[in-house]
Amino acid sequence: MSRAGWPRGLIYGKRGKITDDVAVCQASLGLPICGRCGPVAPGGSAEPLSRCGSVLQNCATIDTTHLYDLYENPAAGAAAALNEGRPVPKTADIIAQALKEEGVRCAFGIPGGEVLELLEAFRKAGIRFVLTKQELGAGFMADASYQLTGKPGVLVATLGPGITNTATAVAQALLDRSAMIVITGEIATSLKAVYTHQIIDQEALLRPIVKWSTTLAAQGAFGQVRKGISLACAPMPGPVHFNVPTDVAGAQQGAAGRFAPARVTVQPKARDMSRIASWLRSAKRPLALVGIGVQLDDAAQELRKFVEKWRVPFITTYKAKGVVPEDHSLCIGGTGLSPVVDKIHMAHVDDADLVLTIGFDPVELRSDWMNPWDGNKRTVNIDLVPNTHHVFRSAIECAGSVAGALRVLTAKAPLRAPRRRTDAELDRYRATLRAAVAHRPATGLGPYQVASTLREVFPRDTIATIDTGSHRILINHVWRSYEPRRLLQSNGLGSMGYALPAAIAAKLLFPKRPVLAMMGEAGLDMVIGEMALLDKHKLPVVVVVFRDDTLSLIKLKQERMKLPETGVATGSPDYALLAKAYGGNGVAVQSPAELRKAARAALRSPRFTLIEARIDPAEYRRQM
Repeated sequence: MSRAGWPRGLIYGKRGKITDDVAVCQASLGLPICGRCGPVAPGGSAEPLSRCGSVLQNCATIDTTHLYDLYENPAAGAAAALNEGRPVPKTADIIAQALKEEGVRCAFGIPGGEVLELLEAFRKAGIRFVLTKQELGAGFMADASYQLTGKPGVLVATLGPGITNTATAVAQALLDRSAMIVITGEIATSLKAVYTHQIIDQEALLRPIVKWSTTLAAQGAFGQVRKGISLACAPMPGPVHFNVPTDVAGAQQGAAGRFAPARVTVQPKARDMSRIASWLRSAKRPLALVGIGVQLDDAAQELRKFVEKWRVPFITTYKAKGVVPEDHSLCIGGTGLSPVVDKIHMAHVDDADLVLTIGFDPVELRSDWMNPWDGNKRTVNIDLVPNTHHVFRSAIECAGSVAGALRVLTAKAPLRAPRRRTDAELDRYRATLRAAVAHRPATGLGPYQVASTLREVFPRDTIATIDTGSHRILINHVWRSYEPRRLLQSNGLGSMGYALPAAIAAKLLFPKRPVLAMMGEAGLDMVIGEMALLDKHKLPVVVVVFRDDTLSLIKLKQERMKLPETGVATGSPDYALLAKAYGGNGVAVQSPAELRKAARAALRSPRFTLIEARIDPAEYRRQM
């Protein structure tokens, strides 16, 4: 039996056989055995399975470096610990080992004295701790690490201002569907009742923006940690908060057998699948709207087979770009925040006689997507969780396994794909979208030219990050993605300052991949201190700043409201010079040719490069 399949409360007996028979285990080890805890100390007694409260309680000593042995074979691992006299794990060790088993490679944050036990536990477990310049940047790095790997991101902060600085990054993880473990240190429990310096209710602070917040206990923390990790990763993924008092972090407590929560896969109803297949056979103009749920369920292959077998064109949200390569003949492009592009898409949605929303999370969409079709249209929603948002409603709702539903529908497809929506029709659709955003200024450098030139120069396997602003909306309709999770951005929350920290995390995790961060100067200003990490960790990231010295998106809204320009001029420094001060290359460009040359040089450089693209923001008016 695999570790993932252990029944709770049973232990390994002789030669790896599962048993809860105390006598059998005694015979195999020569020691009294607790049916749930493992061996008790010589002279102890075996507890009945129903009465035992925690593993190795008052009975044995276990070193964190051997916790894996205990999980793989609890009886043998505990016996070895008794023989070797190794120490019982601390709470911090249990946290670190649990995260290591989940595949976590890095944790990000700023330590205080309250989290030093945790940092040492990370070191022993082989988890790299990355010191950042501010908790906001650390949280964005943790978010990006989940987006890139599918493993929980880890944010570490101390008490007081440490935890208050995490709020934006934690909200980012909640609304952008990222599994994140937020670990905060806290004053010792013995002082909490009366001490006041830096003391706030840390659980209450984060509770509205996490899936679960808990203060770890000096006994039973193993269960809390495993529950938290399970909740963070379950649909929809999101942040979970572990509050760890200093006296709890260093407290020794037993570690139970590996907690492996069951992964419940809800299969679609056969009647619904047959009805959807019937609609697919008769549809002349079907259209699929694809969102991040496909990525979260690792259903990219199933989606591709489905759209090809049934010949269904599809549009993706920004964060789902690349779930099927964007040069696929059935891929139309992205949707979500561009009024100009969405107007074109909406016309095709209106014309469709069957609309399928597949993992299509409205957290990425503009308010114009409220009730986008009438109740008479044939509509199907396939997602990980039931539709409780009511932004749009569908005639058939399938909540559960996205991959499972798509597999069933693909199996029902005809041997030959239906003849509809010719390649020429889809090419015209895409050409209309390109024409809507492909503007060039008469002189100088425009944002479309920057985005299109970068896509031309950078390799197909580039990991790109985008910050929030007018440039992000444009880039999503210019930059083609060819893999899932390789165009990172804050879209559910839409936070500025995301691109640089996310790029740092990407390069740390994928050092051989080209990494490009695209951002406006205002977003860079918010996290500019994190640039120091690029030189410190020798990360040859390319940062391109769309510089127009204005909050262009807000300025456009002021113009539309016929308000005077107020509070939107940024007054930024010489970024190229600043990059050199941080140990990198810096260059300013004012034409596509200069940009092309600088980008190619940046890809060859062993140091990070900041390219300051001085743009004319006038074209944003036509794109917005």
